[in-house]
Amino acid sequence: MEIHLHLEGSISPARLRSLWKSSGRDPSLPSSPESLYRHRSFPEFLQHFAQITKALRRPEDLGQITKDLCRRLKRQNVAAAEVFFSPVIFTRRGIPFLEMLDAMDEAAARERARGRAALGWILDGVRQWGAEGMEENLRCAAMAPGRILGIGLGGDERSVPAEAFASLFHSARQMGLRTVAHAGEFDGPASVWKAVEVLGAERIGHGIRAAEDPLLLAMLRRRRIPLEVCPTSNLRTGVIRSWRDHPLPRLVAAGLRITVNTDDPALFQTSLLSEYRALRRRLGLGRAAVLNIQREGVRASFLSPSEKRRILQELKGKTSRERSEGRKTAR
Repeated sequence: MEIHLHLEGSISPARLRSLWKSSGRDPSLPSSPESLYRHRSFPEFLQHFAQITKALRRPEDLGQITKDLCRRLKRQNVAAAEVFFSPVIFTRRGIPFLEMLDAMDEAAARERARGRAALGWILDGVRQWGAEGMEENLRCAAMAPGRILGIGLGGDERSVPAEAFASLFHSARQMGLRTVAHAGEFDGPASVWKAVEVLGAERIGHGIRAAEDPLLLAMLRRRRIPLEVCPTSNLRTGVIRSWRDHPLPRLVAAGLRITVNTDDPALFQTSLLSEYRALRRRLGLGRAAVLNIQREGVRASFLSPSEKRRILQELKGKTSRERSEGRKTAR
């Protein structure tokens, strides 16, 4: 299960290259798409993300990358994913929201019928665009009742204060939408406090800077608010200098609800499988801690209780089989 994954950040270099060559390419884009997969800083990553979205010009393009994502998740045995998507980026370029959503849903449904991952959509606001952009997200969600899980708030945490979005998060909950927010990634612990206290976010995207504030750790533990941690992303954007600096083990030791995710898997050249390998090999977590993080990804999701039970049962069965095979090999 993955709960922090951006659709636009899942575009492989090969797919982007094919979109690059199609007619009508934005002349402001660099000559080589590969340059957009190397980031020296968080601001540069945001620029690359924005440039990649310029290659998506039709609803069919979004349907295609949805299909690609479903197939990639299937290869990793991921049963379900909650996927961020920023519609305002595209509606401002004249692409109708419902046409995009129809293309994405149709692609996801076809792949689901073939046994691939089930997807749920979270409409992600671009923080630096202010409240107006989030208002448009809510209008989009209102056009598609029952088809959107919730809203999120991504982008540059330091650009616009959380207070500007407080009433919109309240309105989203009144509409029956779930609420999440990126915080404590590029900005410090104060952004996490505001995501919880001002926005009322149910989950925190990243949240790793919470490790710098003991009172914040205590609050997150007491309220059982999950963190959507994306380790490789933090290194690729320069938020963390090296694996040994990553605070994930300290967050686990503090008793927080930790999930692990890929964020923008293609842009950061990672997968959910490699993230879990890094927990053992790079961050030194034991088998029990890693298994608990896997389960927490399901428990922290917005799936129905019955779907959570089903996936947790499948995970339990898989773990039991692996242990059994390990014992046989040891003999």
